[in-house]
Amino acid sequence: MIIEREPQDWRDLQNLVAKVFDELGCSVETDKSVNTVRGTVAVDVFVKDPSHTPPLVFLCECKYWSSSIPKTVVHAFRTVVGDFGANRGYLISKLGFQSGAIEAAHNSSVELMTWAEFQNVFYDRWIQSMTERLYESADAIFEYMDVLADRMNTVKWTEERRLQYENLFFRSGIYVHANRWSQFASREKKRFPIEVPDPNSPKGAQGMVQLSNYREYFDLAYAAAPGLLAEWQAFFGDN
Repeated sequence: MIIEREPQDWRDLQNLVAKVFDELGCSVETDKSVNTVRGTVAVDVFVKDPSHTPPLVFLCECKYWSSSIPKTVVHAFRTVVGDFGANRGYLISKLGFQSGAIEAAHNSSVELMTWAEFQNVFYDRWIQSMTERLYESADAIFEYMDVLADRMNTVKWTEERRLQYENLFFRSGIYVHANRWSQFASREKKRFPIEVPDPNSPKGAQGMVQLSNYREYFDLAYAAAPGLLAEWQAFFGDN
């Protein structure tokens, strides 16, 4: 799963759907009013996907109902999607859809999904997108880990400096998974839980941290990157 929890209400479902598209690299707006041939309509989540040229446009309707969605809702949403000229519409439901609703969406530009199904559709792309967003920081940190680099000869090595270097090198090991030369974003998925070096290990320590899913990995890696990079720059006097 991209997000390891269930939405708490309609607004939460809407915001989580928007969050996923944002992390895919899309432009996202919630509660957006769009002008169609029949007038102005409010859309829960409006998405522009720049992975195509011209960008694709998606409209999302989020239904946190305690019952399955009927066909009337699908018919209404199909009309909005068609009248606006969106490339695709996603109708995301808490509890699924009645049989008539499924028939109403057949051979249309509207896709019916539960929250779990929505995440599953975009899971592979999400991993790729989140990894690529780490490339800049991970590549910069990975470069400092090159023991054959010329900068290693500029350091006045003492026992204290050696220990500092070893600590930095160890804590940066989490980014070996996410630089552009790694296989982290390959089709072969990691098996969780995994253990990685803890980038927040205190001075002189080399602790490991267990991660249960990709979300935990990305959250940890993104949060720690600026601080670790600054430490590397300071160590080699690159500030």
